Amino acid sequence: NWDYTKTIDVFLKRTLERNFDLFEKYPDYIFTFTGARRYRMMKEYYPDLYAKMLGYVRQGRWIAGGSCVEESEVNVSSSESMIREVLYGNAYYEREFGYRSIDYMLPDCFGFVASMPSVLAHAGIEGFSTQKLTWRSAAGIPFNVGFWQGPDGKGVVAALNATKYERLDRDSAWIARIDANIARHGLHFDYRYYGVGDRGGSPRPDDVKNAVGSIGNPDSEIDVRLTSSQQMFEDLTPALKRKLPVYAGDLLLIEHSAGSTTSQVFMKRMNRKNELLAKAAEQVAAGADAAGIARYPFEKINPAWELILGSQMHDILPGTAIPQAYEYSWNDEFVAANLLASTLENAVSRMAARMDTRTAGHPLVVYNPVAAERDDIAEATLALPADTRSVIVRDADGNILPQIVSREGNRIGFVFGCRMKPMSMEVFDVEPSAEPEQAPAELKVDGRTLENACYRVVIARNGDIESIFDKRLGRQLLTAPARLEFLHESPRQWPAWNMDWKDRRQAPVAFMDENAAVRIVERGPVRATLEVSRQGRDSRIVQRISLAAGEAGR
Repeated sequence: NWDYTKTIDVFLKRTLERNFDLFEKYPDYIFTFTGARRYRMMKEYYPDLYAKMLGYVRQGRWIAGGSCVEESEVNVSSSESMIREVLYGNAYYEREFGYRSIDYMLPDCFGFVASMPSVLAHAGIEGFSTQKLTWRSAAGIPFNVGFWQGPDGKGVVAALNATKYERLDRDSAWIARIDANIARHGLHFDYRYYGVGDRGGSPRPDDVKNAVGSIGNPDSEIDVRLTSSQQMFEDLTPALKRKLPVYAGDLLLIEHSAGSTTSQVFMKRMNRKNELLAKAAEQVAAGADAAGIARYPFEKINPAWELILGSQMHDILPGTAIPQAYEYSWNDEFVAANLLASTLENAVSRMAARMDTRTAGHPLVVYNPVAAERDDIAEATLALPADTRSVIVRDADGNILPQIVSREGNRIGFVFGCRMKPMSMEVFDVEPSAEPEQAPAELKVDGRTLENACYRVVIARNGDIESIFDKRLGRQLLTAPARLEFLHESPRQWPAWNMDWKDRRQAPVAFMDENAAVRIVERGPVRATLEVSRQGRDSRIVQRISLAAGEAGR
């Protein structure tokens, strides 16, 4: 319900000042705060308060925990992003505070994917904590404290039931919970958050009073320790770890997260484009640096990643923030995109300048950023004579089939299929030709039908994809036409988060199937494309549905 301006003007200042007051009032009080990005904001906007905070850090009372740039979303974001959260978050902690955190703290993310414990273990994290599974987890709460195992067998110690409390040491529910841990697993300990999240500040005074008041009492039935978020993970012995219950799999939420997979979709689009752009830019920049061609641009790549990671905060990327907040996040994504695109362009250009680009016609360098051999379509635009009817494309093995797809004066756009090695750059020779393009071969388009060697696709008169027939398997892949539906959504609460099962059971209220028009826009020989335009409920959408020839058409 706020943006970065209010975060800085009110909430971060409040976090510093209110915790300072509690430190002075309660000698046993300990506070953990996550997020290198917010620490960076504190340092920039409140340098005097930040310096005072460092004094409490040195005393071990203010703990920089969570190993992150931001308490991030982990369902839509990539595994690489999670690794970067730890890398950049702990790099800041080490630089500013002199230590690294070993826990990943996500109290409020909307579910957790099964690969997460493997990724965290790979990044050097030992413990994970959350309280969000109390919001109706599909898997329930597998344990209070146990081992969350990833697909590769590695994982993290996880505290999955870290909710609030009153005075713990005499609380009957907590005494029963500890007794249950002992009876089931022989574990005499448990883990709890306390206080409130969201609007900055500190735990509420009564929460702190209860926490501190639970320590060291002669009538205590539980020994309570007020510590950092990672202390328990540090204290566990190998023998205790062997006793821990084990869970492997997703920890997703029922209802309270389903909407966040599509809400504010432009935010998700920019995030994914930047994750891919960062990968493409970084690896070619690293190659240029290793070859002594161009220095690796830390000053561009690191700030770009920090902007991307900040925008993966668990209410921004899921689409559960107010519209004004996205004005800042969209801007951050575009700044990151510009930094990464300029890095990519510079590194590819510098690498290409060292390649043998002597060709009979125009040399064209193609870069495959994917870490696998790839047979796909490359697309390019070159300035060629205006009377060019087609182009000839050659690689080291000979001619490649091309197709012209656009003309603007002498600027001619064309596509061609090419096989590329993993993460590689290759030179192609392009020449204009007065000869017409070759026949489409196995690629066909006719009316509302597309076909290549592998598939036959039929578009219905209303614009739906009516059929996808796999020619190799000899079977229909669709059980029903693929339609664009308007669905009724009226969740009881949390409309940006929730999808209710009662709504999912209802039939669509309408379809995008009015005034449909289908036309052929590409006829091959490399790619055939149908353009489908249609309307519904005051909206209009235009799609392009394509099939390619050769291996790219698989």
